[in-house]
Amino acid sequence: MDKLTEIQVPDLLSFLSNNSPMLQLMIDTLPVPIFYKDVAGVYLGCNKAFEDFIKLTREQMIGRSVYELFDKELADVYQQADQALFDDPGIQVYEKQIRSTEGDELFVKFHKTSFLDSNNQVAGLIGVIFDITEQKRLEAVLTQQASVDDLTGLFNRREGLKRGEVMHKIASRGEGHLAVLMLDLDHFKQVNDKYGHLVGDRALAFVAKILTDKSRMSDVLIRYGGEEFMVIVSGNSENGAAALAEYYRASLANSSMLLDDGKPLRLTVSIGLSYFRHQSLAQLIHEADTALYEAKRRNRNTVCSF
Repeated sequence: MDKLTEIQVPDLLSFLSNNSPMLQLMIDTLPVPIFYKDVAGVYLGCNKAFEDFIKLTREQMIGRSVYELFDKELADVYQQADQALFDDPGIQVYEKQIRSTEGDELFVKFHKTSFLDSNNQVAGLIGVIFDITEQKRLEAVLTQQASVDDLTGLFNRREGLKRGEVMHKIASRGEGHLAVLMLDLDHFKQVNDKYGHLVGDRALAFVAKILTDKSRMSDVLIRYGGEEFMVIVSGNSENGAAALAEYYRASLANSSMLLDDGKPLRLTVSIGLSYFRHQSLAQLIHEADTALYEAKRRNRNTVCSF
């Protein structure tokens, strides 16, 4: 922490403790929540923005510690952060998810600085809070958009392959099995040509939902591109992976998507399977793709292994 930025005003503790009307007027004009405490963690004061933010009045806070105002779990977090600043005086900046007294979940950034008394001893802290809840929500949306396919809700190709690389490294260390399933929606062009691209999109989303509903927690489901999907599975022997591929195929074959006129549209997939025998992930995918083309050559709606 930067010791040069530490506040050192001999009369500051007394000034803050006295709740000067002039000080209150000045900080109440500021739009960001501001608070100050003594070294025991007791609130000395705050501004109107802090009252609005924390949903407590100034009178309810002054003279009380975090343990008197918040639940113990949250109070522990606040107290530990404050104590760390008192132990290493200077400036402290950190982000935290908190709850208001009304139960609202918020993301905030704390900027706090310690101050000294006339004996050069740490006497307390002054803190400013920036509400970054919307920023965090936007970051979460952007993160999801970067990793999830909008139409199907499955991982997109880039994110799916990243997760596949992690699974491949684990298998390469001899810590588990690994298999790649390549799935292709049969006769998808005919669906688009006959019913239009909106129904085609619905068909892709329908397949994705069936795969999701029938998948295990450990399966990585990927919209690989167009009407092609990939499932990376772990924890199965070669026979187990083949049985899982057949389960996916049969689940789709036994389900029908209802069109707007109420008529069922039967959708099937061809599946190519490759099992890990110390190949690279790229080679596994290539082998599964080769097996997929064999499945399509055999009149589709079937599983072929490489």
